[in-house]
Amino acid sequence: MSSLLTLAVIVGLVVLVVVAVRRRGSGAGPTSAPVGGGQSVRRFFQYLLLVGLLLAAASGVTGLLARLLDTGRTLVSDDATLALQLALALVALPLWGLLAWWTARRAAADPRELRSGGWTAYLTIVGLVSLLTAMVGWYQTLTMLVGARTFRSSGVALAVVWTLVWAGQRWWAGRGTPAEQLRPLVLLGALVGLVTAALGLADLVAATTEELTGLAGDPIVGGGADPLLRAAALAAVGAAVWAVYWLYDASRGPRGTGWLTLVLLVGVGGGLLAAISALSVLGYDVLVWLVGEPRAATAAEHFADAPGELGIVVVGLLVWWYHQAVLDAGRRVPGGRTEVRRVYEYVMAAVGLLAASSGLVMILVTLVEAIAARGDLVVGASALNALLAALVLLAVGIPVWLWHWRLAQGARRSDPAPELRSVTRRTYLLVLFGVAFLAAVVALITLAYLVLEDALAGSLDTETMRRIRFALGILVTTSLLSAYHWTVFRSDRQDLAAVEPGTGTGAAPQPVRRTVVVVGELDAAGRAELAARAGAFVQVWRSDAGPAGAATVDQLAAAVEGAPEGDVLVLAVDGQPRALAVHPPDRR
Repeated sequence: MSSLLTLAVIVGLVVLVVVAVRRRGSGAGPTSAPVGGGQSVRRFFQYLLLVGLLLAAASGVTGLLARLLDTGRTLVSDDATLALQLALALVALPLWGLLAWWTARRAAADPRELRSGGWTAYLTIVGLVSLLTAMVGWYQTLTMLVGARTFRSSGVALAVVWTLVWAGQRWWAGRGTPAEQLRPLVLLGALVGLVTAALGLADLVAATTEELTGLAGDPIVGGGADPLLRAAALAAVGAAVWAVYWLYDASRGPRGTGWLTLVLLVGVGGGLLAAISALSVLGYDVLVWLVGEPRAATAAEHFADAPGELGIVVVGLLVWWYHQAVLDAGRRVPGGRTEVRRVYEYVMAAVGLLAASSGLVMILVTLVEAIAARGDLVVGASALNALLAALVLLAVGIPVWLWHWRLAQGARRSDPAPELRSVTRRTYLLVLFGVAFLAAVVALITLAYLVLEDALAGSLDTETMRRIRFALGILVTTSLLSAYHWTVFRSDRQDLAAVEPGTGTGAAPQPVRRTVVVVGELDAAGRAELAARAGAFVQVWRSDAGPAGAATVDQLAAAVEGAPEGDVLVLAVDGQPRALAVHPPDRR
C-alpha cells in the first residue's frame, strides 16, 4: 500500500504540473506559445514517468507470464514476488496506457512534441532496454529449443513480452516522428546487433575448430555440441537485430557523423584492430611452440586458446571487409578522393602504427633485458619469447601502416592542395604527435623516478636497468613517433603556404568571397568537399521535402560552377539541383 500511495502522489504532482503549464499557455493568448521553461519541465516529468511506467509494467507482465508457463510451480499464500508483479501489471500498465494516450493527443495537436529532446530520449531508452532484454530472452529460448539449456519459463516470457514492447514502440515511433529523431536509436541498435553477431560468429568458428581438431574433448554425440549450438543461437539473435537496424534502417539513411562513426571506427577500425590483435597472439603462440620456450608440455595445452583467436581473426576480417566495401560503394566521386576515404586511410594507418610501435617497444625491452642479463619477462617465459612477440607485432603492423600511409602521402604528392587542407590529415598528425608526446613525458618522469630511487638508495646496478626497461622502450618509441609526425606537420604547413598564399604563419587569412547555401540533405563530409571544390563557405538548410531526392556533391559542384559570381542558393530537394544567384542585403 505504501508503494501504491507513493506512486499515486508522484502521478498527482505530475498531473498538477501539466495542468498548470497548459493553463499558463492558454492564458497567454491563442497565438503565443507556452514558456519554454515550463514546456521543458513538463516534458521531463512526462517522459520520465512514461519510461518508468512502461518498464515497470513490462516487468510485472513478464513475471506473471513466466508463472503461467511454469506449470510445475506451486503458489504460496505469502508470495511477495507475486504481489509485486500483480501490482506492477494492474497499476503501472493502465497508468502507462493513459499517459501514452495523452502523449499521442498532444503530439497530434502540436507536431513539435515529436521533435523534442524528451521524446527522442524516451524512444532511445525504451528502444534499447526492450531490445537488449528481448535479445536475452530469445537467446535463452533458442538455446532451450536446440537442447543446449534446460527449460526455464522466464526466458520465454522475456522473449515474448519484451519483443511486444519493442515492436509496439517501434510502431509508435514510426507514426510521424522525424527520421533524425530516430537516428540515435537506429545506430545504437545496429551497433548492438553487430557486436552480438560478431561475438556469436567468433564463438561459432572457435567451437567448430575445436570439434574438427579434437581440442573440445567431448564428442558431439555426447553433448559436446552445446557450445556450438549456443554460439549459433547468439549469432542468429545478433544477425536478426543487425539486419533490422542496419540493412533495413541505417544503410538507407543519410550518411552523417554518426553513420561514419559506426562504419569507420567500429566496423573498419574495430574489425581490423581485433583481427590484428588476435592474429598477433596466434602467430606468437605458433612461434613460441616452434622456436621459443613454451610453458605447456603438450600441443593441446599450448594451443588451447587458438580456436578462439582464430574465430576473432576470421570475424574481424569479415567485419572489416564488409564495412570497407560499404565505404567504397558510397563514394560520391568515382575514382576520386573524398574525405570519407581519407578518414578510412588514416584510421587504418593509426591501427597499423599502434601495432608496429608496440612491437618496437618490446624489442627495446628485450634488448635492455639482455643487457641486464636477467631472467623472465612479463610477456613470456624468456627474453626469446618477448622477441618473438615483438617480431609478430612488427610483421603485422608495419605493412598495414606502410600501405595506408603511402596512399595518403601519394595523394599529397599528386594533388597537394586538397590533402593539405584536409581536417582529417591535420587531426591525424596532431593527435598522434600529442599522444606520443604525452606518453614520452610520462615515460620520462617514470624513468627518472626509478633511477633516482635506486641512486638515493645506493643500488644502481643491472636491476635498475631491468626496472626501467618498459619506461625506456616507451620513451624511445614515442619520441621517434612524435618527432616524425611533427616534422610532417611542419612540412605540410610550409607547403600549404606555398600552394595557397596567405595560409602560412603570420599571414592574414583570405576573406571568404562567396557563400553557398544548400537547401536539402548534405552531411559534414560532403559539405567540406563541396566547400573545397567550390572555394566557398557552405551552409546547409534542411527542407521538409526530406532526403529522398538528395543530390550528390558532383551535381552540387556542377550547379555552383554554372552559376554567376557571388552568393548562390542551391535547391537540392528534387534530385536535380538548381543554383540561383542571390544578393543578401547585409552580407558579412
